[in-house]
Amino acid sequence: MMIEFFMIILIFMLILISFYKNFLSFLIMIEYMVISILFLMMFFNYMNLWIYLIYLILSVCEAILGLSLMVSFSFSFGHQKIEFINLMTC
Repeated sequence: MMIEFFMIILIFMLILISFYKNFLSFLIMIEYMVISILFLMMFFNYMNLWIYLIYLILSVCEAILGLSLMVSFSFSFGHQKIEFINLMTC
């Protein structure tokens, strides 16, 4: 069962690499990876229920920050393509 979870995470990472140009697809793949790691932790019962709740809260905060970055990039550059965005030039 553990091999299947690691295969799912690996598949999501490979899909993430293939969708690196579109910011929304990048965010969706990261969220799938977060959810699969949560299921992995729940399946093997690593922690108590409060830690799962804190993990979910932090993942929601990460998703909100990602969407706000996407909206600000959309307003600033007019598109959501990552290949044209250079964060080193402020």
